[in-house]
This record gives sequence, structure tokens and C-alpha cells, in this order.
Amino acid sequence: MPNILLKKTYKIKPSGFQVANEKRFSFHGHMTPDLVDAINRRLGIIHLKSGASNLQFKLDEYGHYSAPMNHEYQKHHEEDAVVAILDLMEEQGYNFKFQYDQEIMSVKFAGDSITKREVFIFNRAS
Repeated sequence: MPNILLKKTYKIKPSGFQVANEKRFSFHGHMTPDLVDAINRRLGIIHLKSGASNLQFKLDEYGHYSAPMNHEYQKHHEEDAVVAILDLMEEQGYNFKFQYDQEIMSVKFAGDSITKREVFIFNRAS
């Protein structure tokens, strides 16, 4: 059974009076360009609040399809994106298997960091 994972990652690194944040979605597993195009089209119809960037998946340097999201997108549209992706994956014959959360804290001399992940697992009988 081929599985596809949708991972939401939030990396938080406090530094003095500022906090650096990285927020992104990424797909892991056998994603076809056609499936990614369908997901990007579905995400493209979400009516965005001013300041929110459009969430679009592109192939990254690690061979995964990923999409960064800015703060306004996360604040106002993250749930819309998850629902749109869940809906489209079901339409494409994938079943939502389960979801899990993970939080990792790292304390180093150069500074602390926290990484939060939420993973959605889809499968389809081949």
C-alpha cells in the first residue's frame, strides 16, 4: 500500500528580543506532478485575507513537494488548506489513515529551538 504523508512543520528559534519562525507544509512519499497540480489548483480557490501568501507546493532541494506559509496564512487559512487537501486526497482515492503530533526541543550553546510537527498519513490500496 503506497502511503503519502502531509507534514506541517513549525520551527521556532528565540533570539534575544526576536523570534525566528519557519512554517511549512510538505508531502513525503510517491507524489505525482498531476496530484500536486490538483492540490495547488484546489488551494488556489481559497479566498485569502489581505497579507496572506498563496500556498503552492513546489519541488524542493530534497525531492519533496513543500509550501511555505506566512503568518497571515497560518493565522487565517491553515485549517482551510488542511480541509481542501483532505477533500482532494479522498477524491483521488486516498484514505486518511491517521494523524500524529510531535514536539522536539533543542537546547544548545548557540540558542534554543522548538520544532512542532503534525503529520497526516494517507494510503491507497494498489
